[in-house]
Amino acid sequence: MRVATRSQIRSIEKHTFNEYGMPSIVLMERAGQSVADTAMEIADDAIEKGIRPTFVVVCGTGGNGGDGFVAARDILFAGFPVTVYAVPGKGRPSDDTETERGYLERVAPEDTVVEIAGEETLDKLAEAITPDTIVIDALFGIGLDRTIDGTAADIIDIINASPAHAVVAVDIPSGIDCDTGAALGIPVEATDTVTFGLPKLGLYMGPGAESAGEVHVEQLIYPDILLDQSAVHVQLTERPEFPERLRTMHKGTYGKIAIIAGSPAYTGAPVFAAQAALATGSGTVHLMVPASIADVVSVKVDGPIVHAMAGDEVMSTDHVPGILEVLKDTTVAVVGPGLGRDPQTMEAVLLIAMTYAGVLILDGDALYACAGHLDVLWKREAPTILTPHAGEFAHLVGLTAEDVARGGVLTPAQTLAGETGAVVHLKSHRSLTVLADGTCYINTTGNPGMAKPGMGDALAGIIASLAARGISPELAAAQGAYIHGLAGDAAAEVMGEESLSTADVIMALAAAIKQLSAG
Repeated sequence: MRVATRSQIRSIEKHTFNEYGMPSIVLMERAGQSVADTAMEIADDAIEKGIRPTFVVVCGTGGNGGDGFVAARDILFAGFPVTVYAVPGKGRPSDDTETERGYLERVAPEDTVVEIAGEETLDKLAEAITPDTIVIDALFGIGLDRTIDGTAADIIDIINASPAHAVVAVDIPSGIDCDTGAALGIPVEATDTVTFGLPKLGLYMGPGAESAGEVHVEQLIYPDILLDQSAVHVQLTERPEFPERLRTMHKGTYGKIAIIAGSPAYTGAPVFAAQAALATGSGTVHLMVPASIADVVSVKVDGPIVHAMAGDEVMSTDHVPGILEVLKDTTVAVVGPGLGRDPQTMEAVLLIAMTYAGVLILDGDALYACAGHLDVLWKREAPTILTPHAGEFAHLVGLTAEDVARGGVLTPAQTLAGETGAVVHLKSHRSLTVLADGTCYINTTGNPGMAKPGMGDALAGIIASLAARGISPELAAAQGAYIHGLAGDAAAEVMGEESLSTADVIMALAAAIKQLSAG
């Protein structure tokens, strides 16, 4: 499914109105109805639990507010108690919003619509939201491009501090930038977001990914040809079909990979990467570690061929000739998990990158070797995959970790991919896989329990395994993240998120892959 920016969805709307002749109020009606349907599904579930739901709808003066008035009317007609709090804007409401508000006021009981006019009405809003209340946030939509302040900020504070049963955002939570996911002040913390036409980029990035809750996509009645337009380059990673394992093949058919990893302080990283690669179906895994930890690693993991890099406690340039000899028999190499950042190690990483002719996955400490040396990557003829987390990515592109946390990472990630020719997989709550042509895949699997040591090492092993089986580097990265997250979700179902470990996720890969193989 494609994911749109503000300008792209507005272009789709413009063409829908001007070229296909659809009245804008028809689209508002459909949007409001879809919000009401989702909200009432939540209410039906609440009723089964013995809750008697009521609704509070907070409406601004723009099109988002109009959607809220429509939703309130449909919920009212379904027999639920509804109170609408209308927030005055700085300008005149849109014609469609005025029309929908007027109709609601004519058909609803008196005092259904309350105009927010000061502290007294704000207090009424706070009192109206109880543990039985479903709140609909129709305050601001995708057009918001300023920091929320004043009365609107007070309303959001009330919603976030309330004991509401659920909070349903219309199109995007109020206070989230549509394109970057950045917080424009304090955003509404929704449990659900009903978004229209195409999901918005800000729902999957930065604070927006946290504020959106569960995202429900309603196509409405946009023409399909507009939703499929080629100008939209971002899409959600679709459920992959795991490659069939043929009965007549041997272990070499399923890829020969090398993992160059580990240091005295990080003996687990190479183990997790190797275990994940094997669990994803790799036939042959060469695990190359410093001799100082080779015995420990050999005890921890069965399956890979363990090579001890003799001499120093960490990888150095002296080891490169031997490494390259082993790499001749492989098609994919992972370099970086737990390597450490000794200057000799950083130099060795660059030498391997300049020489290796197979698919190269640079992870963890290896990414620090690339900072300031991106020319090494674009000079490579073979594919390269970079798998940074937020801090590593910030170091590569000259941002701070705070910049990355605020959102807006897509453009610098596209720049990095374009400058290096690499596939950039940015690990986060909603991981991004960015290609050199600007195309981006967003992963939607995984859970907070996966924020644990070793998860990135396991992901590198999964991606390597897929690439070694002949899957293109860009799909190997995107689908590897999907499989990794799917295994994490399966493990969390059993273990819970708090106690989830990397070992649990690797063990759950079998169930995740079986699920994907079943179609």
